[in-house]
Amino acid sequence: MARSLARLLITTLFDRGLSVLAWMTRRAWSRPICGPLLVLGGRVTNLLFGVRHKSAPAEIGLEWERTFPSRRIVRITEVVGDTAYGEIHLHCPLRGSGDVHACWRLMAYDRTIAARAGAQFVVLASQAEAGRDFCRVALRAQGLPIGDLLAAHERAETMAK
Repeated sequence: MARSLARLLITTLFDRGLSVLAWMTRRAWSRPICGPLLVLGGRVTNLLFGVRHKSAPAEIGLEWERTFPSRRIVRITEVVGDTAYGEIHLHCPLRGSGDVHACWRLMAYDRTIAARAGAQFVVLASQAEAGRDFCRVALRAQGLPIGDLLAAHERAETMAK
């Protein structure tokens, strides 16, 4: 009983915090506050979960994945060559908004965790895009080229031109 109540409290706080931070990423005046908060949150998560530097893509992916409460919402789906691919099924407050740049800013949290695990983190497809109900992400070791991984916010810029 106490454990399920604690889980509900943590989930509620996370969801509410995510909503506030997503709102903040969409407003220019609050971005200078929001960015550091997201990085701080990622650093705290790294400390709480003891995230360690890894070198193999599968290990990097699992290190990122284990910082989330459930594989139902965040999971690595495949490893191809030097890249771990994953999905984020958490209901994002930016879903359907079209604001992939706010998504990129919000993912500073994930980039901070991935960096500690030794990876670069790229959002390939965002819930902010119309019709998407999950994000598709890629993690690749730091120092390796990522030019072949087209980020959702960069794709949106290309399509707008």
